[in-house]
Amino acid sequence: MRETIKKIEDHAAGRLALPPGRTAVDEIGRFKTYLKVEAHRLRMLHRAGGEGLPLCQARAAAIDALIRALWAAALGAGGGEQPAAALVAVGGYGRGELNPCSDIDLLFLHHRQVSGGRPRPGFGHVIDGVLYPLWDLGLKVGHSVRTVSECVAAANADMQSKTAMIESRWLVGDRKLYDTFAAAVQRRCVAGRAREYCQLRLEDQAVRRAKFGNSASMQEPNLKNGCGGLRDYQNLLWMAHFKEGAGTLAELQKGEWITRAERKLLEKAHDFLLRARTAMHYETGKALDVLGKNIQPAVAQQLGYRERSPSKRIEAFMRDLYRHLRNVFLITRTVEQRLALLPAETVPPGLRAFVPARRKVVSEVVDGFRFVGGEIQAASRRVFQEDNRRLMRVFLYGQQRGFRLHADLAQMIRNQLDLVDGAFRRDARVRETFLTVLGQRGNVATTLRAMHEVDFLGRYLPEFGRMTCLVQHEFFHQYTVDEHTLVCLQQLDRVWEAKEPPHAAYAELLNKIERPWLLYLALLLHDLGKGLGHDHSVAGAEISRRVSSRLGLDAAAAQALAVLVENHLLLVAVSQRRDLDDPVIIRQVAEKVQTPEILCMLTLHTFADSMATSDKLWNGFKDSLLWSLHHRTVALFNGGAGLVRSDEMQREHLRREVRRIKPADVTDEELDAHLAALPSRYHLIHPAREVAQDLALAHQFMWNQVAGKGDGRAPVTGWQHEPDRGFSRVKICTWDRVGLFSRLAGSFSAAGLSILSAQVFTRSDNIALDTFCVIQARDGLLPGPAPQAEFEGILETVLTGGEVDFHRLIARQKITRPPYQAYSGELIGTRIRFDNTASESRTLIEVETEDRLGLLYAICEALAALSLDISAARIATERGGASDSFYVRERGGGQVAGADRQGEIEASLRQAILRLDDQHPAGARGA
Repeated sequence: MRETIKKIEDHAAGRLALPPGRTAVDEIGRFKTYLKVEAHRLRMLHRAGGEGLPLCQARAAAIDALIRALWAAALGAGGGEQPAAALVAVGGYGRGELNPCSDIDLLFLHHRQVSGGRPRPGFGHVIDGVLYPLWDLGLKVGHSVRTVSECVAAANADMQSKTAMIESRWLVGDRKLYDTFAAAVQRRCVAGRAREYCQLRLEDQAVRRAKFGNSASMQEPNLKNGCGGLRDYQNLLWMAHFKEGAGTLAELQKGEWITRAERKLLEKAHDFLLRARTAMHYETGKALDVLGKNIQPAVAQQLGYRERSPSKRIEAFMRDLYRHLRNVFLITRTVEQRLALLPAETVPPGLRAFVPARRKVVSEVVDGFRFVGGEIQAASRRVFQEDNRRLMRVFLYGQQRGFRLHADLAQMIRNQLDLVDGAFRRDARVRETFLTVLGQRGNVATTLRAMHEVDFLGRYLPEFGRMTCLVQHEFFHQYTVDEHTLVCLQQLDRVWEAKEPPHAAYAELLNKIERPWLLYLALLLHDLGKGLGHDHSVAGAEISRRVSSRLGLDAAAAQALAVLVENHLLLVAVSQRRDLDDPVIIRQVAEKVQTPEILCMLTLHTFADSMATSDKLWNGFKDSLLWSLHHRTVALFNGGAGLVRSDEMQREHLRREVRRIKPADVTDEELDAHLAALPSRYHLIHPAREVAQDLALAHQFMWNQVAGKGDGRAPVTGWQHEPDRGFSRVKICTWDRVGLFSRLAGSFSAAGLSILSAQVFTRSDNIALDTFCVIQARDGLLPGPAPQAEFEGILETVLTGGEVDFHRLIARQKITRPPYQAYSGELIGTRIRFDNTASESRTLIEVETEDRLGLLYAICEALAALSLDISAARIATERGGASDSFYVRERGGGQVAGADRQGEIEASLRQAILRLDDQHPAGARGA
């Protein structure tokens, strides 16, 4: 790269020298040509496989030459007098690292060149002569004008300013003034301030990591600010500079704060991250930090990943990226620990009653280990050669005492993983220790994460090791497979001793499970079938049987484990897509689950898995559905009587609460009739507040009929905006009729509104009470007054006999891309499934597809054209994917039978969905 920089400097010397009497403004084209040539040079080097750090350094060198030329031109235009000033690069530019679109941060350092708040003429001319051309050239420039004392004051007032100044670099001007500045910053801002600075940096780091996912394995990682990103790498060097005066990795290695192997890993990771960020900037033309899924294929291709399939290309690239992010995260945390920067770990909540007050130092050696200041240290370098079972026992000691591994002990484990061989994995004593670790309710995740961070967990369970840094292509997942699994375990731990919802509601289930280790093991294994076939649950169950054999589990435990793994998606799928009032559904769940204990474990598994997939996708509605399915299945195991009692108790409790808050003009008799006219599922999933709203709408609707107010077929609607949940809730009361659901869906789409979810109920007196959660399709915001009024007008027209051209109204809508954007070249595939076992009299049709405006209307219109009646529906839209379920029967009654008829329906549905793409190639959720 030295050769490249020499070429840049030679080019600058020949191109940027101005003819006599010409200014930079006169010759701005000359500077544009220079930048264009150098940008092309660096892009070609990048495409040829150039390393990340040298390219960023070359970019900084090109800007250096430009700025020095502008400084010289400004001085020449001002008569050539050099002011007592220097131009200083700070921040990332000060490090000499610039990605293609990164900001350029400058400090105009001066001595007595500002008077009365205004720069003196010569100094002001230089400032303008540098800044204005840079802005005209389209560069993003940040700048400050300060004296040395002002720099010191700013640095000591703000940690970020201090950090920018310790990375400063002289560019041009008064070199002695710069040296004075650098010495003053070191003496007055760095010396003696290590504790204060490092504490602020660690606090900032914690906030930053939490903001960007607290994981180095996010599906859309932030390469600058996320865990293991460039900021973590830089943070380490900043703190090491303050604490030990070591500002480079070589100096850290020399001081034995990192090993040679760790230095190599950090250097490779730093270079890879810079190269990936450069590719992101080239791909988007802007200073992007988040590696979104929509640009991952293009970035991967830029970096030399050539697999033809975008999915395979993504998988290979992202796995490498995750390994580098993980290395930065783990090594920087280890060095922080070695530098004594991290606070001591606290005892996990689940063990507070069992762990005695921690002593500062434990002098005696216990099984080859010392326990000092919250850390476990090895008593000798041969602790594991003497007894390799200690590799497992050391994690049990840490779990029991609430201690963490000392950094040197963690490194020792990494270096001796060859001791974890086949005999070790089959060792009965090792197995007992491992299962003991899994049996500590509420205190498992931290220990398994510690095992994973030193790569011990994947060595002991090779099946899990295969999942390390494996991308999940499902659009709703936010983590890699290994990280998702560890977060599942954390979510289950949170249930123990939880005091707040939603976790607290599950504490009783976790408390009464006789074999908690079995549940934790199931969570650990549940996604191991990923990447091995279409149905990862079945593949995972087979893997669990092999693991059971190796762990020596008895037949009953092995069978229970296989059932948990194979059915880990069962409860969430049934609760959110099936009619829970249908006894056939409950019987099918009970048959698959087999025992009440497995049901309890599977309910906990479902909750933990759902929360770990994305806590933003879990809500009270889904929680109530899961509990409803759980209680109904328990009641079936108990003979069914409990189900009746549970429904009666729920209904009575709801009745009392609604009576207290209902409108004054609604009588108790109306309330009783309302509840009696609706199925039990209504009482289970509706809070009292919503029941009161439904009751008020029904009361108004019936009053309109009695009073003869308007057209009796006109609906009554109610809107409730919920900005904290990101949608508006619309309730509609009207007479039920054939095709009602389709007309409702069409009206929403025609008004430019997107349906996120829907609940459809019809009272026994034929009054429909439907609830929809909606947003504006064009921007994802809550509906304003205009679209509300438009929807109500369209709906009243269509329900009172008027004609509405839904296709024309939907086609006119202007929409943006949905919140989720698929990989370039890949969409969420359309899948249509028929199930005649989900109900004795109806057929369940499930449709999963890419979200499109008008989708729900198109599906319902197609079903109506096929003479199919929709008796119930479950509508769900999450992160741009539609997952809708429809219970249908033939117009004359009965299920959809025969492959030909189902094929006809599937073909019609696919054709209806494809027609939407002609109107809106990529849109927001269809109503």
